Amino acid sequence: MLLYLPGILLALLAFGVTAGLWPAVRSRKGFAAFVGTALVIHGAWFLITHVLHGASGPLVFVLRVLAGAWTVSCLACVLLGAPVLLARTVMRLARRLSRRSPAPEAPPPALSSQVDRRAFLQGAAVPAVAVLAGTGGTVNGMKGFVVRNETVLVPGLDRALDGFRIGQISDVHVGAYVDVGHLGRAIDALNDSGADLHVMTGDLIDDVVLVRDTFAHLERTRAKHGMLAILGNHEKRRSTLRAVMGAYDEAASRDRLRLLVDRHVLLRHNEAPLQVVGVDYPMRVGGRHGLPASERNTLMRNSADVAFAGAGNGLTTLCLSHHPDFFPIAAERGVALTLAGHTHGGQVAYDGRPIVSSYRYMLGRYRQGDSHLYVSGGTGHWLPFRVGVPAEVTVLTLRAA
Repeated sequence: MLLYLPGILLALLAFGVTAGLWPAVRSRKGFAAFVGTALVIHGAWFLITHVLHGASGPLVFVLRVLAGAWTVSCLACVLLGAPVLLARTVMRLARRLSRRSPAPEAPPPALSSQVDRRAFLQGAAVPAVAVLAGTGGTVNGMKGFVVRNETVLVPGLDRALDGFRIGQISDVHVGAYVDVGHLGRAIDALNDSGADLHVMTGDLIDDVVLVRDTFAHLERTRAKHGMLAILGNHEKRRSTLRAVMGAYDEAASRDRLRLLVDRHVLLRHNEAPLQVVGVDYPMRVGGRHGLPASERNTLMRNSADVAFAGAGNGLTTLCLSHHPDFFPIAAERGVALTLAGHTHGGQVAYDGRPIVSSYRYMLGRYRQGDSHLYVSGGTGHWLPFRVGVPAEVTVLTLRAA
């Protein structure tokens, strides 16, 4: 990300905002320090993304933290500093345009040092907060994951399915910030939980070079019913889809890992039927990620028509959908539990509530009638900044209501 134009523009914009707030940065030394830091960070990022594919260890961890902290700090500097800089600029222009405003008097010599100190502190405040927030949130995001246990009460659940356990991983994003070792530890956690079925609800991988090692970990599942997976928007990029689909096709022959794209399968657990439906992500292959709501809903309903075609009525049904907005459609079709991801829970929350709610269903539990939805906070991330929303592996237990 950092080597491409958006990352470079973000860094330059952050420097411009900082220089506007903090005149000392405008010097040659200040600019040289910024450029030197940027070169070190971009060099570290180049090592991670082009040389150290799949590597792990303390050095790689430090490089990932540096790259993540730099990106988040630049973004925070722009978001926090731009409004402050704009307000200052407007106030200065207002003073100049106001004829009634007397010319500012020079401060007395005894106060000049205090004024300089105040200007220094005011100018450094925003960059300091941005760096502290970026570094702290990045380190917190790189800590690993928690295992979250949830119980879902299902009316009319067959006694043979009472206690059925589903282990979910989602939004792993194996690549620059998440190595295959992280995925391996998540699979170990699922295996240790004793879940009967493992599911992966999309956005598995970003770096196709790591496809083989990634799928080797997925196939280590020891769940009685193996692992079922769906596609997310990241797999549907042109640069990724072919390699991922090839890996799923190869894994299907070994019958431990199956991909559901607008399909359903029937499992039997203790002779009781459990129907699992997997729907595709509402996105044209290689197309735009953010579609208008009307077009997205049309694609979702088309997926539902295909995925539920021939499905049994009255059976306990589990639905896998990367996008959580599929939930109302699943509820209409009598789905007991929908598992989704995609949002990462916003990655920043206070008291369990996401600070930014850009989706109708952001994080955790939701209910519509007798139908339940669980939105995972994500097992990984494409940018390792988390506050109040830890990465998670989720184990959900079905219980008769």
